[in-house]
Amino acid sequence: MSRMISAAAVLFLVLVEANVVQAQQPFGGVLKKEPASGYLLKGQTVFVDDGTCRKGYIKQITGGSINRGMHRQRSCVPRPRGL
Repeated sequence: MSRMISAAAVLFLVLVEANVVQAQQPFGGVLKKEPASGYLLKGQTVFVDDGTCRKGYIKQITGGSINRGMHRQRSCVPRPRGL
């Protein structure tokens, strides 16, 4: 019985870890438009290339929290290499 509980606990932890990794990088790469409200976790950062920033720059968006009154932060930053 305890062996089944241990296996279930390990499986649970693996699934939780997979979801955390996926939540940190749900989109992968550069987005063409800003994600809808509720799709970014608080503090999660994504890059959006929607043409609003000057050449060589890209929009960086950091998720906020509606419940805590924290709005998303948007800024144009130098485009990182590889993006």
